[in-house]
Amino acid sequence: MRVALLLVWFAAAVVGDERYREQWEADVVGARELGMSPLKVALGALVAVVAIPSKGTVVVPVGPLAIALKHARTPRGRVLVIALVSALLLLGGVALLFA
Repeated sequence: MRVALLLVWFAAAVVGDERYREQWEADVVGARELGMSPLKVALGALVAVVAIPSKGTVVVPVGPLAIALKHARTPRGRVLVIALVSALLLLGGVALLFA
């Protein structure tokens, strides 16, 4: 039982959400009443960690698409113009590198 609880605490620490720890801990404690192995329930929590979307590092988009996405709530024409102008400026900078 202790190993199962340690696995649950580790899984919740990876996810970084206290709600999951409480839920998984209750599942492990109540597993025997349902005729299940607490260790298998804890391993299920570890499998769930892989499936849960991460709230960790977000990749910051760069370049013309990033600027267009930042202004995505504006009309599509404006987003297209921003992306096109940014791409042309980027291509101009690359051309200057080789000139």
